[in-house]
Amino acid sequence: MTFAIAPMSAEHIPEAAALYDRWSGHSRKGRPPGAPTGEELLGRLLAEPDTEAYFARDSGGRPAGYLAASPLDLAEDTPAALRSHPRSAVVRHGGHAPAPGQRDNAALLALYTEAAARLVAQRRLVHYVELPASGTAAMDWCQLGFGFEEMYGLMAVKPRGRQPRGVDGLSIRRAGPGDLPQIGRMAAESARYQRESAMFLPQSDAALAAMRTRYTDTLSDPRCAAWIAGRGGEEIGMVLLAPSPAGPVTPDGCVELAEAYVEPSTRGEGVSRILLATAAAWAYDHEYRHIGARWHSASPLAAGHWPAVGFRVAAYRLSRVLDPRIRPGHASGQFAGQVQGRDRAPLGT
Repeated sequence: MTFAIAPMSAEHIPEAAALYDRWSGHSRKGRPPGAPTGEELLGRLLAEPDTEAYFARDSGGRPAGYLAASPLDLAEDTPAALRSHPRSAVVRHGGHAPAPGQRDNAALLALYTEAAARLVAQRRLVHYVELPASGTAAMDWCQLGFGFEEMYGLMAVKPRGRQPRGVDGLSIRRAGPGDLPQIGRMAAESARYQRESAMFLPQSDAALAAMRTRYTDTLSDPRCAAWIAGRGGEEIGMVLLAPSPAGPVTPDGCVELAEAYVEPSTRGEGVSRILLATAAAWAYDHEYRHIGARWHSASPLAAGHWPAVGFRVAAYRLSRVLDPRIRPGHASGQFAGQVQGRDRAPLGT
């Protein structure tokens, strides 16, 4: 199948938004209340500098899909670099949608071929994709070499019901600005753990050090809340909540589980469940109706724990890491307006 690929501009937004609104309704049971429309999302994406955005039409001139990849440039000594490669690119929520009724990912392949060549020429060799939870949508990207990296889950916040059983000698107290050293230490330890198997994230010492002061303002913000679990005079766990704005997969009235940590020596005793129950009670009293959480899909601790305590997966982040031995010339071919969706020859040949 042949597609005409053109750089995406503001004039494409109405058609692209119609594709997104229909596709997002098919891939999930509708967008959350308060979520931005397709036109709003696309307007923001195209306004970002240096976004690689393309629009595809099939041989009959009908819209076949679009793709917008935003550059990520992060300082390596900041907490943001603990989660994402400092020179990479991301297809954010709303940054891709196919035409309805497509039986394969040919249009996506054509669009990604065009965008990826540009990204590789810029030496952006790590590519991320944010998707609503849908096996079909994820499979289209997995066929291009992407794999699951991160999950985003939502837990409904309800009136107090049955509480988790107690833990001997455990105390829970609200944390404040004076608890930054304890909160910062545990946040840094939580991030440091992601160096381990099977995550293997290269958490730099400088970025881990920055985690110790990341929540200075958060602990003073009345919209946020944190608790510390203690036993025998020692802090053994903590949880921290911060408001999360409504988005493509995040409903109104949602608060984010920004940090959660339990000391390794006390894991398995129920400390995390008690901290979460305390946080959920506060969230309900402050009119939050959902708690969101992110976890690495290959984490031996988090991958099973958060679904088990009530988080339902609402979105994925997929990633593809290209071999750094690739030479810039490999992606320096002609960016033709006609792309063969399945059988296009490698660029430059």
